[in-house]
Parts: sequence; structure tokens; C-alpha cells
Amino acid sequence: MTFEALPNQQNLNNESDLLTAIFAACRKEYGEDSFGKWFAALDLVSNSSSEVILNAPSKFVRDWIIREFLNNKSKNNFKNIVQTVAPSVKKVSIIHVSKNNQTQISEPSTPSHFSSEQKVVNISKHDNVFAFGTELNSRYTFKNFVSAKYNKMALSMAKIAAGIDAQTNLFDDKIPLFIHGNVGIGKTHLAQAIAWQIKESDKSKKVVYLSAEKFMYHFVQSIRSGGAMEFKEKMRSIDVLIVDDVQFIAGKESTQQEFMNSFNHLVEENKQVVLVCDRRPSDLENIDEKLKSRISGGMIINFKNPDYQDRLEILKAKAAQMEQEICPKILSYLAEKITTNVRDLEGAMRKLVCSKMLDEQEITLETAREVLSDYVRASNSAAPTIQKIQKAVAQFYNLKLSDLSSNNRSRQIARPRQIAMYLCKNLTSESFPSIGKEFGGKNHATVIHSVKTVQELMNSDQNILQEVKSLEEKIK
Repeated sequence: MTFEALPNQQNLNNESDLLTAIFAACRKEYGEDSFGKWFAALDLVSNSSSEVILNAPSKFVRDWIIREFLNNKSKNNFKNIVQTVAPSVKKVSIIHVSKNNQTQISEPSTPSHFSSEQKVVNISKHDNVFAFGTELNSRYTFKNFVSAKYNKMALSMAKIAAGIDAQTNLFDDKIPLFIHGNVGIGKTHLAQAIAWQIKESDKSKKVVYLSAEKFMYHFVQSIRSGGAMEFKEKMRSIDVLIVDDVQFIAGKESTQQEFMNSFNHLVEENKQVVLVCDRRPSDLENIDEKLKSRISGGMIINFKNPDYQDRLEILKAKAAQMEQEICPKILSYLAEKITTNVRDLEGAMRKLVCSKMLDEQEITLETAREVLSDYVRASNSAAPTIQKIQKAVAQFYNLKLSDLSSNNRSRQIARPRQIAMYLCKNLTSESFPSIGKEFGGKNHATVIHSVKTVQELMNSDQNILQEVKSLEEKIK
């Protein structure tokens, strides 16, 4: 895709005119309040004859616009609004790049590191790790990463990628590492730990850490400024590339192509590539099949959700790191009640410790229940249940909730029922008999058959696969 000014549509002679026209259309369609809250601070990153890319002031605003205005299927979908002023546009993308970090990649001053005087966000002036538009968190190190059953494989592979595991020579060549899993369970922590470790242990290696969103931003900017070749050379000159939030590259054809070219070059040169994503490669939508195949050729690590024992181990480790003695019963209570993710576990622990320090008294189980009631409620409301899954499936397929519990065997009802049972088994801890009971008293054999049927269909029918994955995301 070549980036150029849009054709003169409704007198849109430049980017300012286009953005003004989009703002006017948003005001008219959504009202002044919604416009001021969600759209007024958008900036136009780039436009072509077929795509408009807008930058949001925060991740929250970006995610809200994507979820509520861009991905909905109503007539006032944000893409439709943009198309009213720019009919040739086929795709609208919303990204977030902090204005303080909208900088270009600079020429290296020496073979080992980029110039400290250039506008690049570095860990420090003279080190070899570069985080373009993404500040690395100093707490995200291997030392602070809590090892448990659910993340043991991911941790081992990350250490191999960082060059510190005893099994570093397990492979003849560097293996691309793809880490995926749900939000808040430690993927980004592990990716940044690799960067921090290489910074400490091997200053000769040039490491770049950035999100797929930032990769897209810098690539687009390089095209607009005439520095595309320079950008390509920079991305191919590094030793370790760590890319977070890979899912954001979906649908961006030219960015995907450049990403794949850089990826292929680094792998062929035996450089280390680490990709982090919220879903596995096969579930990425609007991703070139060649890129999927290339990614799938590496080591794919699934960060599973921690179970009760994992959560308990994490809490014990966090308490030790904070040098706090917490009653085992309280830790057990937290591990049992807060099941959303590791991030929420840590937040609950911090709140508990703060309460203990402010009140200057020991925390009892009763006070812990009171102090952490918001976390427990949030966990309860977020956790998938059979009832939530049934409601989501019924809405998705435009059925009555009662249809899923009926004995109607018509395909338009039986298939959604089977999918709902499959999701119940995969997203909850309920047994086959318990699931069957909630579907009108079906026996466990029926549930087992449904789960197996859907699994087979997902392997052979792309439409079913996409429907199931869309429902999983909606439910989670």
C-alpha cells in the first residue's frame, strides 16, 4: 500500500480537512457528549485511498472506540461514519502511540548501539536495549517473575531466549518464540525480562522491544517521510526483536508484509525473535497465511490460566517479595476467590498490605473479606458461567435462551447448543453431568458427543472455528 492524500472528496484537500470532516460527522451521529468524550482527541496518523489510521490519546480510549463504535454491526458503525466523508476508505484503524514517544528510529552511532543523542526511548543512554515508544518496567525481570506450574514452560523458553538457561544449547539455531494467553497473566513481564537480562549479560547484542502497534506507527511514518528503506535496514540490523501485542497487526496488509520480511530476515540470520499475543497463531484473524505459517514454525507457548495451587504459590511469593507475613487462611481465601488473572491477584495483595500498614493492625480473614470485596465481586462477575455462556450463544445466533435447553434437533438450534456445551466445558470447571443438567437435563454422553463434534468441526470448518473464537472472546 502506498500512502498518499485522499482524492478530493467533499473538498478534503488535506489531512486537516479530512479530520475536521470526520469530527463533524461524529458530532452529528453520536452527539456532542460522546464526541467530546471519545473522538475529540483523535489525531490522523495516515490516510490512503483505502485506509485511515487514527491515533487515540490512551489505550482505554482506543479500546473503547474499537469495541463500542468500530466493531459493532449497527448502521452508525464508526467506519460507516468515516465512509460518509471518504467513500473510498475500506478500512479504519485506531491505534495508541503516546505523543511523547512518536519518534523515528535513528542511525546507530556504532555497530553495537544507537546514538544516545537521538530521539529514541532507551533504558539508559549507553545500553544496548531500545524500546521504541514503550517504556520498559523495571520490575519486569526474571528475578521478580513467580514460577508456577501454569507458566513453567514459558519461563524456561524465555530463559533460553535470553541465554541464561542450562538448556541454551538445546537447539542448533535460534527458535522464534511465540507466547500467547489471556490478559494479565505475565506475558509482557516475561518478554521484558528477556530484554532486561540481555541488557545485563551481553552488551554486544542490539535488542529492540516494541509493540506491534508501535511497529506499524514507525513503518507508516517512515513511508510518509521517505525513509522506508532506512526503516527496513534498521529492523534487519538488530540481534533480538521482541514484539508485544502482535494481534494489533491484523488487517494491516503493508505492515504485515514488512513485518514478515523483517521476521524472515532475522530468523534466517539466526537472530532471536520473541512475539507476544493474546491468542494463538491459528486464531489470528486477517493475518496473511504465510506469516501465520512462519510464526507457527517456531516454539509456541500457551500461558494457561493459573489454577488454585498456582494462585496460592503466586500469593506466597508476592508476600515474601513485599516482606509481609500474611495468614495462610487469608492467602487461601484470595487464591480461591480471585480467579481472573495474576494482575488482579497482585492488586489485591497490594491493597491488603496498604490497609494493614494504614490501620496499623493485623489483617484478619473477616477484614480481608471487607477490604477485598470489590476484587471478589469483579472476579465473580468476570468468571464465565454456564448461564453467561448460554446467554452469549443465544444472542450470537439470534435464538431464544430456552432453545438451548429444548429437545429441538433442527440444525439451526442443535449446532449452537453443541457449541454452547463445548464452551461450557472449555471455559468453566463444570463437569459433563453438571453441564447437561443446565441444558434441559441432557445426559453426560450427549455433552461429551457435543464437545467432540465441535472440536472436529473446528479443525475442518473455518466458519465454525471463527464463530467459536468470536464467542470465546465475547465471553472472556
